[in-house]
Amino acid sequence: MDAIIGRYKVIMEENGLVLRHPTGLSFDLEPNEVLGLWNFINFYREPLTDKQIEAEPQPRAASTRDTEQVIDYKKRWRDRQT
Repeated sequence: MDAIIGRYKVIMEENGLVLRHPTGLSFDLEPNEVLGLWNFINFYREPLTDKQIEAEPQPRAASTRDTEQVIDYKKRWRDRQT
């Protein structure tokens, strides 16, 4: 069985669980390690859930005023190059 959790691809194999990150980082967990991780997550489930709810909203797109300031910074950089 395969699943995607956040950025990780999770694969359940006969000999354990594999977590793969898009960068190539991979964790091959044996059954006893999977159960240990499960117990750890269960223990901290409530604090993790509270953190998820308290997370700040995603930043919004920059306003026109902010964009004009960025363009000014780029102009200064180009002026230094010449």
